[in-house]
Amino acid sequence: MRQFLMMLFLMVMIPYAATLAWTGRLDGGNFFGLEEVFGQTGGKKVIVKRNGREMEISLEDFLLYVVAKQIPAEYGCETIKAQAVLARTYLYREMNGADAVYEEALDLDVLSRAQMEKQWGSGNFSKNYGKIKEAVESTAGIVIFCDGELIEPFFCRAAAGCTRSLGGELPYLKQAESPGDREADGFLDLRTWTAGELADRIHSIPDSVPISAAALPNEIQIVERDGAGYVLKIQIGGKTYSGEEIQYALGLPSSCYSFLEFDGKIRTETKGIGHGYGFSQAGANALEREGHDYRDLLNYYFQGIEIKEGL
Repeated sequence: MRQFLMMLFLMVMIPYAATLAWTGRLDGGNFFGLEEVFGQTGGKKVIVKRNGREMEISLEDFLLYVVAKQIPAEYGCETIKAQAVLARTYLYREMNGADAVYEEALDLDVLSRAQMEKQWGSGNFSKNYGKIKEAVESTAGIVIFCDGELIEPFFCRAAAGCTRSLGGELPYLKQAESPGDREADGFLDLRTWTAGELADRIHSIPDSVPISAAALPNEIQIVERDGAGYVLKIQIGGKTYSGEEIQYALGLPSSCYSFLEFDGKIRTETKGIGHGYGFSQAGANALEREGHDYRDLLNYYFQGIEIKEGL
């Protein structure tokens, strides 16, 4: 189960992995570009090593840079607050009751001050930085539990109009309608392939079975989808692949895809950005405009949870 969960974290965003995945590393030099975050006392800490220097950073300060990386700063304040709670929940889970953790053990990506200024522009830096800082501070210490345990805080940029249910050990991951997903940039991804290009991509999958370009697209059959429309199994030639195997091979933004013949070629049509489990940022951003606060948003996308201060 742990291996499956880590796989999902690794597939959080394609092609947005650089901005939203739980994976990655910080840039070098001045760690955040804000020296005042160093040397804080009390509370949980993240220990960072850079240029031979070991620094203790307040977990709440560290969160600001995590959240800045994970969600567009132009999204609504309540949506960003919800993302801050998810990020904090992840950190608490990884710390497993400890008071401190090394950054390298977290497998997280953050946005340094220099990166913020580059991404947002110097004219928007102060506004966006203040917005994310307020989201972290106003939810300080708040995390998400289910049945007394911290949840696996899954999120994606946009589901395919409906989030996915996982069930089993993670009953809080429910299927929820999410029409606001369609507002996300890149929600609908259309790509056109020659049969040869598609065959080459399929052959790049480990243990793939050879397929001739002439057999495509006739030899493509989607065997199973889940309730939200994501491909679970797909047969190509004499082999059945998982939906994610084909997604990765083709570099698609999600596993909610279809194949169509188009002008003598093959078109892939993909909906959503990310794995589709848990919190949809774009969907939540649309719900916020209807007057919902961050607790409402989290309760909408997760079932049977408690949102409260951690231990």
